[in-house]
Amino acid sequence: MTVSAVTTYTLSLNELIDEALDLLGVGSEGEAITADMYARGKRSLNLMILSFNADEDLWRRETRSVTLLASTASYALAAPKPMRVEAARRKNTASGYETPMTMWSRQEYLDQPNKTSAPSTPVNFYYDPQRDTGTLYLWPAPTSTVASAFTVNLDILRPMFLMDTSADTLDFPQEWQETVIYNLAVRLMPKYPVNDSNQAQLVIAQAANLLAKLKSWDQETASIYLQPDYRWQ
Repeated sequence: MTVSAVTTYTLSLNELIDEALDLLGVGSEGEAITADMYARGKRSLNLMILSFNADEDLWRRETRSVTLLASTASYALAAPKPMRVEAARRKNTASGYETPMTMWSRQEYLDQPNKTSAPSTPVNFYYDPQRDTGTLYLWPAPTSTVASAFTVNLDILRPMFLMDTSADTLDFPQEWQETVIYNLAVRLMPKYPVNDSNQAQLVIAQAANLLAKLKSWDQETASIYLQPDYRWQ
């Protein structure tokens, strides 16, 4: 038996739109896909990608490092704005030793009376994801000694990159391409109604099945251990 040994297969923006329209019977008999149809498909795809940002995907988790400043509690995080900060660790730059920090809610941080007046070693963090920017808050604010000796490493959930040119490829793992195509086809149905209702239902069902399958796959396989939060004992 001969195999190709090829494990990658990537479609461009226009190819993804072609496949989605083909599922709807548009262009399947040789009619031309116009520039306006590609533009409409691109808009629908990018809007779908933006909505998918609300999901938590393992492949979108990244580590960012924050440089500390003396007596400074707030730090604007660089673009692209993280969707979430999942965890934070205080890192000693000399030894490399990292200490987990405790995540706070917005209310817990706002309830602190001394946000910058009593600098010490930061042990808690709160992330404020506003519309255009994201700000990390540390408590307590670091002293000059701590700021010079430590950084804070963040485990973030980044947003997906949108598609701009016709040759762009998805900012997804390649196994997501079929799922994206079917779900894009569902979003294009109101613009290009399918005459065959059975075909329409087949596309809708397959889009849901593919998405559910990948979401169930995109999970950590490590064990989870639960224990009461000591703050509420």
